[in-house]
Amino acid sequence: METLNRITVAFLEFAEAMAKNRRPMHMVDWIAKLDDFLKLGEHPLLAGAGKIQAKVAEQKVNAEYDAWHARAINAPSAVEQHFVEAISKAKAIEGVRPTPMRGRK
Repeated sequence: METLNRITVAFLEFAEAMAKNRRPMHMVDWIAKLDDFLKLGEHPLLAGAGKIQAKVAEQKVNAEYDAWHARAINAPSAVEQHFVEAISKAKAIEGVRPTPMRGRK
């Protein structure tokens, strides 16, 4: 996933440079540039439409998203986790502190 992210960022930087040079590009031009860009980095090109039907891929994506979403909702946020840790530390400190003696001034 990290490699895909790096390729995407690099290509978008390239595309932005092309746009700043005001070079008119059509979709067919972008497809050719992307293929050239991937070949330059020695990355494989997808030949054809692939092996998975769009409907099957969409079902898989939806199932994965639902599983992730369920975990994300049930997991505490970073703020909640820090709060729980702070409460635990406060209770630990409170347990170590001697209790005040009653009746003494």
